Amino acid sequence: MKIPSFFPAASVAAAIFAVATASADVAQFKQFWLTEALSGLTVGPIVNKPGNRFDCGGETWVILKTERPGEIDFADMKTLTPQGPYDLVEQRMIDLGPKAYVFVKVSDFDGDDPSANRSVVSQAVRERPTKNRHSWSDERPERWVLGPVPSTNPRAHKEYAQPWSMEELRLAPSVMGFVEPSRSVQYDWELGGLSGGRKKDLKALRLGAKGEWNGFSGELGVVSGAKTTGSLVADGVSLSSLRFSDGDGFFLAAGYDWRFRIDGGWSASVGARASWERISGTLSARSTKPRTDYEIDPVSGVTNAVSSYGFGSWSHDATLSEFRATAVASIRYDEWYWGLNASFLIDCVADTSLSADVPVLGRDYDLEADRSQPVGLRFGGWYSPIDHWTLEAAFTVGSETTLRLAAGWYF
Repeated sequence: MKIPSFFPAASVAAAIFAVATASADVAQFKQFWLTEALSGLTVGPIVNKPGNRFDCGGETWVILKTERPGEIDFADMKTLTPQGPYDLVEQRMIDLGPKAYVFVKVSDFDGDDPSANRSVVSQAVRERPTKNRHSWSDERPERWVLGPVPSTNPRAHKEYAQPWSMEELRLAPSVMGFVEPSRSVQYDWELGGLSGGRKKDLKALRLGAKGEWNGFSGELGVVSGAKTTGSLVADGVSLSSLRFSDGDGFFLAAGYDWRFRIDGGWSASVGARASWERISGTLSARSTKPRTDYEIDPVSGVTNAVSSYGFGSWSHDATLSEFRATAVASIRYDEWYWGLNASFLIDCVADTSLSADVPVLGRDYDLEADRSQPVGLRFGGWYSPIDHWTLEAAFTVGSETTLRLAAGWYF
């Protein structure tokens, strides 16, 4: 019998059609990995082909047929009790018996036999929280992600160094009011180019407001009751009790901090800050003043003027102005509703000027002041008693000794 010439072509076409149909059938299946929500133990890959069985949580489960695309049904092989349907999507939590599981990974099936059991047991790992679009939004909770598949390679257990990447930390924008009931700054004073008192305190009360947004910060406020303690220069026969008192004024400050995460709640920052303060008060002392006395010559009867010096009180208006540029390095630890921080501050520029001349023995001498200490340490903390409200406290030592109490609102 003669075989028609078209038979080979028809056979090849049929074979191609059968393979394509099988490929289409295979391509319609998904494979997934199940992770126990508490322990992180993972089973997979499991193909969602109806009739496939797998072991999980000490039980055997079978996949049931469902007519709803994108869903999956399970049944316990002992009781054939169905559980589902569940949406077959990543990070969806489901119940299998008494335990909760998570679909840690879902992908297209890429094998040749969807009925074959290729699942293995592995350990999932925790993924660090990630932020939403806005940096001050709530963080997503930690979630399980697929861990490495167990390997027979004896070097597989070795942990290789991973490249470290720096993650920027952004704090919620905030506005706050604050009070500094105790602020003391030490100055070294000079009169006429000669050294005077060292580490003499200038004390004041300050009230103000501050705001922060995207790393930028600013503050402004008023100064009240500024005064020095003790004489600004050593008391002598020509000058004594030199003091600055009754000072009032205002201050401005602006800065920027670049913050980055270290690990968990730990973070650090580096930044810069510029501040300007102006205080107007009274400079007073007991000082020698020139005076003229008149005496009558007993012989000639002529009145003569006689110059001399008298010792009396003296006071004059004075203004203390100060500009500072400060570098800041900080470390902090934050939890959900509280945090602690410590900062190292160093004044790169500190320019202090005093618009006052002090009269001594008939001459006026310039009075100058410079900060005694350019380095400071600040320790602080914050607490949020209710949503959006925050309380802060900070204590600074070194370049100044300051207690600051603040309360405000964060967005």
